Amino acid sequence: MSGRIRRIASAVLLMFVSFQASGETRRSSAVSGAEKTRLEHGIREILAHPDLSQATVGVKIVSLRSGETLFAFQADRLFHPASNTKLFTAVNALYMLGPDYRHLTRLYGDDTLRARGDTLVTALYLYGTGDPLFDTDDMDGLAAQIAGYGFRVITGDLIADDSYFDDARLGEGWMWDDAGFDFSAQISALTLNLNCVTAIASPGDSAGALVRLRLDPPTAYVETSVTARTGNADEKTPFRMERRWKERRNILDATGWLSPDATERRLVFSVEDPALYAATILRDRLAARGVTVTGQVRRGYTPVRAQTLALHVSAPLTESVAFMLKESDNLAAELLLKSTGRRRTGETGSARNGLAALRNVVTALTGVDTLSYRFADGSGLSWYNLITPSQTVSLLAAAYRDSTLRKPLWAALPAAGVEGTLKNRMRSSPANGTLRAKTGTLSAVSCLSGFVHSAEGEPLVFSVMINNFVGSSAAARRAQDEIGTLLASFRRKQQE
Repeated sequence: MSGRIRRIASAVLLMFVSFQASGETRRSSAVSGAEKTRLEHGIREILAHPDLSQATVGVKIVSLRSGETLFAFQADRLFHPASNTKLFTAVNALYMLGPDYRHLTRLYGDDTLRARGDTLVTALYLYGTGDPLFDTDDMDGLAAQIAGYGFRVITGDLIADDSYFDDARLGEGWMWDDAGFDFSAQISALTLNLNCVTAIASPGDSAGALVRLRLDPPTAYVETSVTARTGNADEKTPFRMERRWKERRNILDATGWLSPDATERRLVFSVEDPALYAATILRDRLAARGVTVTGQVRRGYTPVRAQTLALHVSAPLTESVAFMLKESDNLAAELLLKSTGRRRTGETGSARNGLAALRNVVTALTGVDTLSYRFADGSGLSWYNLITPSQTVSLLAAAYRDSTLRKPLWAALPAAGVEGTLKNRMRSSPANGTLRAKTGTLSAVSCLSGFVHSAEGEPLVFSVMINNFVGSSAAARRAQDEIGTLLASFRRKQQE
């Protein structure tokens, strides 16, 4: 065969192969297109449910493998995100502080401290840096370190120092009548037990007896006023507990009637002035270990030359982020936001500086115009927050592509049917365990944004935001779950 004939034969063969491949591509695209259309029709049918007729809905779904938008509906409209705000707070914290960042809680003494027998002559300064997970056991650990020195008396005051953050105790745009609830706990760099106390009520020993009420942790910082009695509540005032939040007082009132066969009632309440609460618990824990502090518990500042007497090092930041997202904890979000503000400026941590850091991170990762959205806090309690499904998807997609953000963010999100705020959702569906997302709930707001793997393992990112409905969010949650199930079932190729 001549060279010319061989060249012609090769060209013909190449044309045949190219034609065959082209045909296969067209058939593959047709199949993919048909499945995508089926997905679109399925989502539109879900959104057309009469229970959503008055609501405002926005949806964006993108393939993380190809970058293709699989579905979009009003995706560029602004919505109240509620706790979907925490997705931005989480990415901001991981980006600014790093996954291995740790909060330090220190107990200092004066630079002039001196020992006199079993007495330590000094004031104690409890200094916090916004550790969301710091609890009574951790405080007891500080007390144990002090007791380990062998002193039985400390002569000075016990001073609470939360100056690592500013003194803004609530977020901008928070509802005034949420102040007594645990989900609206005051923000402080010196945080203990999420700045809450648990009240545990149980029936008295006999009919008419006062209800028993105890606190966890036990403390005189929160007073109790019990007029509630044991008995049948029929035609009587039902049992009720409430903190006197309108008066900004740490007094819990228990009123009404509690049935003699009632199980323990456990309610969690925020406290006023969390820094003083933390310092008071420290004094209690020291006393339990045989160490008496003779001075007062008060607010103040740690001297520049103070000496470290005890130290608590928190778990890595990844654990705080996971707690914030899985449990949708608002205080944790605000503490992380202010921590990033402190890191950005080197000055007192504030929401304002934290939000400036957040905007910078969003711009660096996505290029989204900072004037096209608004955040006023880190938790999503604020009604001033506004974001679009497209912007949320852009952030999540950018975090997924970032090697330092992807793994900790994925691990921190609750898995459908398994844990956190999604524990009881999509449990018996294909989305169980494979969909990881953040919920967002306020009155007339229900959102769900995150990741899911399709039936073929294709990673997808989505945001479903539903606002402006009256009554229960059940219909909105049902729509989100049905969309999540569709995405987990999605296939590019038809099954034979």
